[in-house]
Amino acid sequence: MKDLKRYSVMALACLALLSSCGSDSEDSSPDNDYDRQAMVANYADNLIMPAYGNFKDKVEAMATAADAFVASPTAESLAAARTAYQQAYLAWQDVSVYEFGPADEQMLRTNLNTYPTATSQIESNISSGTYDLQLTANYAAKGFPALDYLLYGAGTEAAVVEQYTSGTNAANRKKYLQDVTNLVQQRAEAVYNGWTSGDYAATFMKAQGTAVGSAVGNLVNGLNSDIDVTKRYKVGLPAGKSTSGTALPDKVEAYYSQTSLELLKQSIQAEKAIFMGMTPSGANGPGLDDYLDHVQAPYENGMLSDAIEAQFDAALAAANAVQGPLSEAVTTQQPAVLKVYDELQKLIVLTKTDMPAALGVTISYTDNDGD
Repeated sequence: MKDLKRYSVMALACLALLSSCGSDSEDSSPDNDYDRQAMVANYADNLIMPAYGNFKDKVEAMATAADAFVASPTAESLAAARTAYQQAYLAWQDVSVYEFGPADEQMLRTNLNTYPTATSQIESNISSGTYDLQLTANYAAKGFPALDYLLYGAGTEAAVVEQYTSGTNAANRKKYLQDVTNLVQQRAEAVYNGWTSGDYAATFMKAQGTAVGSAVGNLVNGLNSDIDVTKRYKVGLPAGKSTSGTALPDKVEAYYSQTSLELLKQSIQAEKAIFMGMTPSGANGPGLDDYLDHVQAPYENGMLSDAIEAQFDAALAAANAVQGPLSEAVTTQQPAVLKVYDELQKLIVLTKTDMPAALGVTISYTDNDGD
């Protein structure tokens, strides 16, 4: 059907423009006959809540593995804790985009993924044994970046195990690892419960229209904010975009575990799936791409939805072309990493300018230095 639409999209767009002249309609959006309710229900029931459920489960498994490691710090229990941490961090990428509703109330991104982590603050907290992880001063001393340091920062498995057995402040370090893990778990459960046992799912699906605060408005803003974060902080900052080309390897996500490239790829894949309305099982339900097709949103000689999908693929292909840990690649393969940045920049123009204009959505989020 997209092929048929592609040939006639410009003519239909012109007819739509002409027919709107002199209209007395109170709803000036180009999409008032689209079944937004079905699309929003697909997001809530088939994407958002399952993704948060998976995230909660992975975090619970991570907490269990961390407790087992603390109870008996060995190379084997450390390996299990590291694996559980990596799986939970990957699952985070699938929900990072939904920074509204319960996630906004929990300040989920700030609490779970402010990086680079503040190692000096972490060590100070461990040394003193007294800290409040809810304080602003500890935003960069908790969450996944802190766990990355606590599980990998000493280098070899033996060195990490020694920190938790015979190392200075070993008991305090164990407690800090558990406190950070428990906070991640508490926040993950709170957001999941807000969607499932709370009333936010119903609120989300009832928020009709495309205005600020509507379900569609939140989805479009959340998606764009996440792409912006991916471009600026996962790629641009460590690649030297804000430092005149000087790479900053220690600014990557998951610096100590060297899994930043895997997290980057997962985030792009997750963002594409959300744009497409695609469920974790691969079922392609009504999504923002279908909404754009409904309003016959054009781009050059084709459809805007096709252009956005192709640009997601281009960004992912660029990421796949990068070899080795991203912390090394920003120095040894800087052109390849900057290619990822450039493809994401092209993507954000399409999703932040063209898509909102076509759907009548206002971009209301503000950039920040988190994540």
